Amino acid sequence: MPKNILLVENLGADFYKWRLKYAQYLVKQGWNVFVLVPADEYSELIEGEGITVYTYYNKGRQTWLSQIKNILAAYREIFNQHDIGIVHSFRLFPNFINVIANLFSRRKVILHVTGMGVIYSNQTLSFLFLRWISNIVYWFMINFSNLVIVQNEDDQKQLQKIGFSKRKIILVKGSGVDTELFTFDQKSRENYREKYKMLSDDVLFICVTRLIWEKGIREMVTAFQGLYKDHPELKLMIVGAPFTDNPRNVNEHYIREVDGSDNIIFTGKHNEIHKLLSAADVFLYASYYREGVPRGVLEALSIGLPVITTDTPGCNITVQDGLNGYLIKPRSVDEIRKAVIRIAAQRDKMSGMGAHGRLIAETIFKDTIIYEQMEKSYRSDFE
Repeated sequence: MPKNILLVENLGADFYKWRLKYAQYLVKQGWNVFVLVPADEYSELIEGEGITVYTYYNKGRQTWLSQIKNILAAYREIFNQHDIGIVHSFRLFPNFINVIANLFSRRKVILHVTGMGVIYSNQTLSFLFLRWISNIVYWFMINFSNLVIVQNEDDQKQLQKIGFSKRKIILVKGSGVDTELFTFDQKSRENYREKYKMLSDDVLFICVTRLIWEKGIREMVTAFQGLYKDHPELKLMIVGAPFTDNPRNVNEHYIREVDGSDNIIFTGKHNEIHKLLSAADVFLYASYYREGVPRGVLEALSIGLPVITTDTPGCNITVQDGLNGYLIKPRSVDEIRKAVIRIAAQRDKMSGMGAHGRLIAETIFKDTIIYEQMEKSYRSDFE
């Protein structure tokens, strides 16, 4: 089998930001790497990094059937031109199409589950019905693939039950973090605190996330609104843009209503997260979304920030409670308030907590460690 691999992502932007470095790692290890993403402005950027890119049309009002046809046509083009040995896809829809495209082939099909998502976060009847359908889809994908990579033990156990398979489902903790890029920068701290008019005594809590409700946006905002009267020095900064493709998107009206509060800032999209994080004192992540391992938390660990996050799948493996931060119950405004007040009262311990978090990033979640684990899952076929 040839040492040619096809990597498939949902969006060109996601590949460029989160998978490109892995593709470059594989090239250094002797792989011939090809990429399949929707046609957008990021395709040329990926190619500019020396990676061969194939695209498919994904614009306008297309039905699911027409999207699937476009993607399968792109798969056929790649397979006709190259002897692909492995197809490694990321996220639910690309994973499903990966299985469909390779049902009758001898290629190795690897599915990467980066979290179970909104459907597994809610308990209403409509979401329970969608979960039942999703379980059927996962059963199909597990049983018609060679390997499934998950990012936390909760997802591993759940998919093992759905697919009736332990052998196929392996654990790799997250997508990795660049510990060389995400390092504390004193100059950036000073510049951004001045930009956002932070006083020397202010304690800045930051959250970097996609703006959907299950990320705990409303709970964090409500908690800080209740804190302002007695603790005006405690500030909350939420970094991220509305995720309009998701029905659980935080709407612009809510953001405008909250932004400009005395102790809450919505920054919108930001292109220098690695610098902005240095301005903060604590990373706050109140998600009850079914995460894989949240990238924002890993970046905060790498910077050296203490972390407050929920005791939920994917989040709870990033914090050793009391050592590099605190774990709290999900969906609880009161828990957020208590944890924020608690950690702010221990300013002398923050640097120690942050240093412990940095050690976790370097020894468990560093990108090269994760890359080695991912490559190991399929490299043996070619030795």
